[in-house]
Amino acid sequence: MRTRSISCGLAAALALPAGAMEVVGYYPGWKHEAFPVTAANVDASRLTMVLYAFADVCWDGKHGNPEPSVNFSAPCQEPLNGALAFRDEAFDAANLRALVALKKGHPKFKVVLSVGGWDWSNRFSNVASSREARANFVASSMKVLRRYGLDGLDIDWEYPGEAGVPCVAGEICARPEDRQNFITLVRELRTALDAAGKQDRKRYSITIAAGGNANYVGDGAWIKELSQSLDWINIMAYDYHMPWEKNSGHHSALFADPKDPVVANGFYASASVERYLRAGVDKDKLVLGVPFYGYGFKGCAPGANGDGEYQSCNGGTSTGINGGNSYGFGLLQKHGMLTPAHEGGNGYRRYWNSAARAPYLYNAAEQVWITYEDPASLKEKARYIRQQGLRGAMFWELSGDGGNQMLRTLSQALR
Repeated sequence: MRTRSISCGLAAALALPAGAMEVVGYYPGWKHEAFPVTAANVDASRLTMVLYAFADVCWDGKHGNPEPSVNFSAPCQEPLNGALAFRDEAFDAANLRALVALKKGHPKFKVVLSVGGWDWSNRFSNVASSREARANFVASSMKVLRRYGLDGLDIDWEYPGEAGVPCVAGEICARPEDRQNFITLVRELRTALDAAGKQDRKRYSITIAAGGNANYVGDGAWIKELSQSLDWINIMAYDYHMPWEKNSGHHSALFADPKDPVVANGFYASASVERYLRAGVDKDKLVLGVPFYGYGFKGCAPGANGDGEYQSCNGGTSTGINGGNSYGFGLLQKHGMLTPAHEGGNGYRRYWNSAARAPYLYNAAEQVWITYEDPASLKEKARYIRQQGLRGAMFWELSGDGGNQMLRTLSQALR
């Protein structure tokens, strides 16, 4: 018999109807002008939850990451250490209210505020290590959830014990005790949200975005303890290979491919899930993250098979989103790299890795290799989620889809 830190009644409140699964998608708030909150862009009939990205936490009266590569720092709306802070409260408030309005006619659709992310995780270590700042975080979170009629909080701390974006000189953004402090922070948040939920006659959820590699999970004991205060964990099962690496590789393979030179590192989605299961996290508290985007590698030799896979490359391309190496599924189609039938176009040929269950594109003339997710690979992951008895799927992010093709595929495959 599995032990839980919640009552039987609360456990029942967490349960989904038989056969139902979570379909969770991030909405990027900073893209609201090009990708506004509309019923077409945010399909509440197919999503069970939207995560609004991102809010930040205040420290020393400012929010944002002062690191030069991120280059954003602004005064907090509520200048208390640990209080939530918005990039621009006016447009964030408008976006949140628009998302909540989509709940009309879709009572099972939830709107949750996500805090942190890659750029704004640099103050979590300070907040979690301070009793006063934790209390401010909890109080501020509760105030924001009630103000906008939200359904919970998602914490994207990247990462406890090892900050993704390095600290600036003189600052602390990672501590050896981060994991234990994270447990304390979430436990205190759980207590407060449960108490508020009784008053408000609703269930406030707490989820996290979590790393898929062995460094994040560690020995597993801490993540199992943390999970007891969470509704579920969204595993970021992508970015296993990145364009700055020396060789091309799949960034979101489902299974191991023996041909991958670093397969022993377990850089694929099913290995990430197994790490959490071995740690003792319940299957119904695991949501598999999938990407609605891909990465481009340049200068990739064709290799013996002529497809550029696992070959030496010269870094990332510069024809993707904002002149970078990232390509949303919709952008691949817009640029003609993918046809409406999801085959290669404009000099690109589509390939399928049957071991990894992953598609890829290669342009032999330009020596460009692209790893990405498509409807075929999404169906494979949906099948895996069902077979493993996981809670569902999460994806990054809505604006990367092409006319809801990916969301429609994912939603249908999980039903």
